[in-house]
Amino acid sequence: MDGRTGMMAPDDGTTLRDLFETLRQGAVSRRRAVVALTLDGELLTPERQDILAGRKPGEFDLLEVRTADPVQFSLATIDGLQAHLQNMVKTHQDVTAAVTAGEYGKTLDKGDACFQGWDILLRAVRDVGFICGADFKKIDAGGRTMDLRIRQLQDVLLRFSSCLEFKDVARVAEIVDHELRLRLEDWKAVTDALRLHVNRQGGRS
Repeated sequence: MDGRTGMMAPDDGTTLRDLFETLRQGAVSRRRAVVALTLDGELLTPERQDILAGRKPGEFDLLEVRTADPVQFSLATIDGLQAHLQNMVKTHQDVTAAVTAGEYGKTLDKGDACFQGWDILLRAVRDVGFICGADFKKIDAGGRTMDLRIRQLQDVLLRFSSCLEFKDVARVAEIVDHELRLRLEDWKAVTDALRLHVNRQGGRS
């Protein structure tokens, strides 16, 4: 599965969505997972894949595919996320320190860094769940399902993003202090629960 392939137009009506799905199914049949797709030099995010999904393969020249062992890749990602969570503690503290000092421009900059940190965490957890076939509605994470944790975080981040866009410094600081900071421990439980699921999928204790 790994490597490069010239982009030939297979059949009329075949789309990139079809091709991506075929590649993923082929990887699964070999006990691998597609972890990166690079199209004509552009690393495709999930959002970018959705945008291009209806295009024909013959419109492009080169597709590079990277696969990995799903369990090893997922565990390595979770290790990185747990370190990421530790770093996010300071990011939240930086927002509070900036607003306390009356540095409102810095508050917004640190708030944006905080938003990006949570966004990275959320996307990575979803990616691992997809690769390992996790049903987030059935996985307990600190007394609530992972699905509920994700939906609650999405709601907060939507409001937080709006506050950043409108430069509402007071609300940015309030959301960081009274909502996001409190979720850091919850999301450690999320990564712990996801690690347990991945280990079970891989036949590990």
